[in-house]
Amino acid sequence: MIKNLLDMEHEVIAFDVHTRPLRLSLLLDPQKLKDIRFVRGDINNLGQIKKLLENGAVSHVIHLAGLQTPECREKPILGAAVDVVGTLTVFEAIKACKDRVKCLVYASSGAVLGTDEDYGTHPIGDEAPRIPGTLYGVFKVTNEECARIYWQDEGIRSVGLRPPVVYGVGRDRGLTAGTTLAIKAAMLGQTYEIGFRGVANMEYADDVANSFIACALKAPEGAPSYNMRGEVLEVDDMISVIEEIFPLSKGKIGCAKQRNIMANDVTDAGLQALIGPFHPLSYEEGAKRTADLFRTLLGEGRL
Repeated sequence: MIKNLLDMEHEVIAFDVHTRPLRLSLLLDPQKLKDIRFVRGDINNLGQIKKLLENGAVSHVIHLAGLQTPECREKPILGAAVDVVGTLTVFEAIKACKDRVKCLVYASSGAVLGTDEDYGTHPIGDEAPRIPGTLYGVFKVTNEECARIYWQDEGIRSVGLRPPVVYGVGRDRGLTAGTTLAIKAAMLGQTYEIGFRGVANMEYADDVANSFIACALKAPEGAPSYNMRGEVLEVDDMISVIEEIFPLSKGKIGCAKQRNIMANDVTDAGLQALIGPFHPLSYEEGAKRTADLFRTLLGEGRL
């Protein structure tokens, strides 16, 4: 996301609980990292975020802070504190600066929906019933409803995007990160098990980042939430693609018995109507780009 913003020559302030740019250092050289203003803080610190928005003359906010599905399952109170209360804190900070901040785009999730089998009509639209199967999904549904109320009561424009399984260099946390870590393991000649099997909606990280940025710049009225769609394919087919890229990895990459419980056959017509038509990268091409970047990082001693 930040790399894309810098490439577009936007001024960027990065607010995080950590200021060591571990993931960004995989995508940006040291000189480019100097173009980012890093601010360390807590997503629940309302005063700090308000001050940052005011003093930084912030015009758009992209909110990605959150704990993933496994962490929310293991520590539900902490998960709610970060994912729900943290998002409320961002809305409250923007409320104090709403004459300046044009739009908030936040990460909801495809986890707000049920499974494909839960729906009689396909592809599944943005307004389909939300029937999450995890606490993480429940927290994200709550955020979508909070966004609706902040538009209703305060006129704060926001967009909730529902990323599917996102893959690419830097995607290394959460259950679905296994689809990226498998590519890295194959390059290193290691064995690896992706944490789920079955069908998955796969979208390359660069495509996801560009969608978030485009929504922020569009700043539509209201508080819509949009599905996102990349390429829908079986995990076994992903493994075949990885084996084609790294033939020596054949037989070393597998997947767990549990199935992916997210809805995959979704339509992104609403998102494309807002930001314009686009064609998400195929998994084959995205996996090749991910592999190429991992090879470069390995050669430079930065992996």
